[in-house]
Amino acid sequence: MFKINIDNPSGLEVINITNPQLGIKLEIIASFGAVINRFVVNNSPFSFIAGYADHKDLIENHPFFSRSAKLFPFPNRLAQGRYTFSGDSYQLPANFPWSEHAVHGLLYNQAFSIQETHADENQARVTLQFDSSQLKSEGYPFPFRLSVTFTLDTTGLLQCETHVVNAGERAMPYGDAWHPYFNLGVPRDSFTLEISPCQEWLHVDDLPSGEKRAFSTFAQPKTLDGVELNHCFEFENPSQGQLTLKRLDGKAQLNYAQQSGYPFVQLYTPNSESSVAIEPMTCPANAFNNGFGLLELEPGQTSSFQWQCQAIYTG
Repeated sequence: MFKINIDNPSGLEVINITNPQLGIKLEIIASFGAVINRFVVNNSPFSFIAGYADHKDLIENHPFFSRSAKLFPFPNRLAQGRYTFSGDSYQLPANFPWSEHAVHGLLYNQAFSIQETHADENQARVTLQFDSSQLKSEGYPFPFRLSVTFTLDTTGLLQCETHVVNAGERAMPYGDAWHPYFNLGVPRDSFTLEISPCQEWLHVDDLPSGEKRAFSTFAQPKTLDGVELNHCFEFENPSQGQLTLKRLDGKAQLNYAQQSGYPFVQLYTPNSESSVAIEPMTCPANAFNNGFGLLELEPGQTSSFQWQCQAIYTG
């Protein structure tokens, strides 16, 4: 039986989804970017999601990691925070100390409200909501409502679905993404990565140049030993965007997939830990300026996007 408990340690609203019989635990920090902070299956001695140790680790040590947070209305970087839409120019601040650009959108550290929870013997479901009236952002004056639904079942399948509504009176530009960091409890040279056929987008100064090239390094399972990634890829068939992480000892595996609404994925290997970020995106960096994958939503219209991962641990 799944259970949902809502706690408020150190001022952060945290949602814990558990199934004690199956050793399943999922922790979501609702009041900070809807961050997925912990994901355990079959009592795995590690979390499949690389999260934060505690309140201090999140708020003081790593407030700009944005790992496993919701990224909206743009992922990655927006050059100098400037863009033009429908003839009007806008300016967003450079919000990260290490970048001259606007980074990771506007919601990565925002408080979401709990809209709905449900738990039974087969699954648990939580829906969080964010209203743009909380932002007061002159640089993005487009009203919207956004909800995220997390669904977790007995097989260790976690589905994350986003719904966004244009609550304004004119079209709004946007891109949507997540920023999950995955971990298999061992160094990156001890697990393999396999990815569906895709192309790599080439970058200049961390921004897409518009050129693409074939990418087949992980067409077959291969470890990440010595590999440094901070690259954007576009799936050749967006309806079949899949990645698999698998430990060499066979004890753990993560089956990841994103629906066609997310044709792009950013892969990143941080130097400070053994995780790998797999970031589903509707568009690459700087889409508000280069137009690559940029979406527009008319007043009253709704769009939805989904990614999922199944965590397997055999002990």
